Amino acid sequence: MKDTELEQAFRTGLRQAAERADIGVPLAARAHAGATTRRRRRWAVVGTVAAVVAVSGTAFALQDRSGDHGSGGHTATQPTFAPTTDWRPESWHGLTVDVPADWGWGTAPTTMATDERPILCGGPGASVRSDGSKVINPKADTPWVGRPIALSDLCLGSPYPPPEAPYVWLGADVEPGTVDLGDGYTQETVEAFGTTLTVATRDPAVRRHVIDSARATTGCESHLEQPPGVTAMPTEGLRPVHAASVCAYKRGGGGYDLVYASSLDADAAQRLYSHGIGREQADCPGAADEYVTITFSGTDGMGTAELTQDWVVDPGCGAVSTGTGTWLPLTDAGMAAWSQNGAQAVLFAFIGMLG
Repeated sequence: MKDTELEQAFRTGLRQAAERADIGVPLAARAHAGATTRRRRRWAVVGTVAAVVAVSGTAFALQDRSGDHGSGGHTATQPTFAPTTDWRPESWHGLTVDVPADWGWGTAPTTMATDERPILCGGPGASVRSDGSKVINPKADTPWVGRPIALSDLCLGSPYPPPEAPYVWLGADVEPGTVDLGDGYTQETVEAFGTTLTVATRDPAVRRHVIDSARATTGCESHLEQPPGVTAMPTEGLRPVHAASVCAYKRGGGGYDLVYASSLDADAAQRLYSHGIGREQADCPGAADEYVTITFSGTDGMGTAELTQDWVVDPGCGAVSTGTGTWLPLTDAGMAAWSQNGAQAVLFAFIGMLG
């Protein structure tokens, strides 16, 4: 086939594929309020006599008619991905999204000063595994969900190296839009519920699921004007405890912002409630920079009503206030009961001093 004929066949095939492709998938309006999106498509021509084009998931082949007619052509296909079936919620300020449950936790780009570029301090990769165990040296090929909190004094300036694993960034200092990161990775950033949501994956289905799951945070206040206090304290206590919600706050914005949230099932909540507090009084300083509220739900001591009971934890002091006016120490098991998760990649009580 002459070069002009090949070119004409290439263009004809491209037009036909584009007509067949479904490129009108709507984005979740609630997650894209105020966001702008820039999409890029890459066309690939393989070899001198066979051209392959992939458009929006549609693949087709142009056969080489100048050689053996029985040899057939080449077909380019989009990679296939195993469907993600297990998801967990992640919250930052007023935004909550679902991420794959087996991803770890790490950092996200943040800006130290208004006249500086965003930097990534820690990672890339997970600093805490999905089972709550900490990673000494994060590996770049481990998927993670990150928040703009420095986890190391070793920082990378933008542009960052091409990703080796997918990630979700909550509240990162990233402009809304879509960027081709190479090697099959697409990064999409939207504005949602007062902050930013960034998703980078090879799998478009995961990216869509995360962005479409964006919703307002419930179960935890997204911002507190004052340090949290105990408001619910049943006289007879709870027996039994059915569950507990955990909300972690960090000082910022004239008050305390929600930076992490999780929940405990009945067994974990009961162990924490029954065996998590020591007997000695703790000597904690005044207003701290970080607080965790734990709200237990269960049956009152008389077994007649469903009630809640609050704890306020000062993680830096390792103590809890149950509303009695004093701080009591959390046992090691009590600290671990609520923090064997992403809290270790968010609160400086676990991160420690940097530098």
